[in-house]
Amino acid sequence: MSAFLEGKRIILRPVEKNDLKELCILMSNREIGELTGEVYPMTEKEMDDFYEKCQKTENRIWFLIIDKKTNKIIGETGFLRVFMPWRTSDYSLVIWDKEYWGKGYGKETAELMLNYGFGSLNFHRLAIGVVGFNENGLKFWKSIGFKEEGRQKDGYFCKGNYHDFVMMYYLESDYRK
Repeated sequence: MSAFLEGKRIILRPVEKNDLKELCILMSNREIGELTGEVYPMTEKEMDDFYEKCQKTENRIWFLIIDKKTNKIIGETGFLRVFMPWRTSDYSLVIWDKEYWGKGYGKETAELMLNYGFGSLNFHRLAIGVVGFNENGLKFWKSIGFKEEGRQKDGYFCKGNYHDFVMMYYLESDYRK
């Protein structure tokens, strides 16, 4: 399948059925799962359910992040809980392959998605939730324009401890500045 959105080093394209095996391997990384709030292992049935959700666009628009040079899946990104009457959505971006961390792939992905969300889909507001101990994640989201709006005190349980869940937002007016 061809790119839906394309940057200098990445393409974003919809999830295909033949991606599921590779995605299952990537999504089974416990260290990254803990940073993103994933608790349970990804089973074959859950991968099939994920695939089916990705094929419907009424409340979810989902893409794989592909390295153009290697054609390798490095992550996923998308809008979920899309609610067009309010022009709002939650946003997600995960680089599953740690070899790509800290090299600008997340920012390149976010630029494509924010432009698509605010420019093509006419969103007014995007929201995300970040695990409080994910310091790199919090820095990243702030660096691309998201602002903290609150915390769910002890909203996330991991490795025997409770952690805050940081709620963040990005408004269309801030994006356009």
